[in-house]
Amino acid sequence: MKTMLKTLVLLGLFLSTAQASDRKLVGTTAINDMKDRDVVELPSCQGQKNRKTTHLKLKVNRYRVDVYKLQVTFENGETQDLYTRKHFKKGSTSEWLELVNGPRCVRRIKITADANILGWGLRKKAHVSFYTKN
Repeated sequence: MKTMLKTLVLLGLFLSTAQASDRKLVGTTAINDMKDRDVVELPSCQGQKNRKTTHLKLKVNRYRVDVYKLQVTFENGETQDLYTRKHFKKGSTSEWLELVNGPRCVRRIKITADANILGWGLRKKAHVSFYTKN
């Protein structure tokens, strides 16, 4: 019984490690304390820094952020709007957002968001990171 339990725990650790290594950080942006639009430019998919993907995820690294819309531009110029319209706490992530038409190369991510920063401080900004997976 104990060996079976150990095997299941090791299998769970292996699977969670494999899933975590499947995601890749592709860009980060800073959001101001007012409705803000920002663009994250990604390199061409010809190199190692960018690859074709089927899903996109965002993570809020500082402060709270209200994300209203994401617009993804692909290498061929087509766009896809992703409406998240969600309040993210510091350290939280979105679910994996599916991109249409199979694996595609993302070249640009436009984000419309508003950081909820308390107190004075023009330098204070929320950081949002974008991840992709196959």
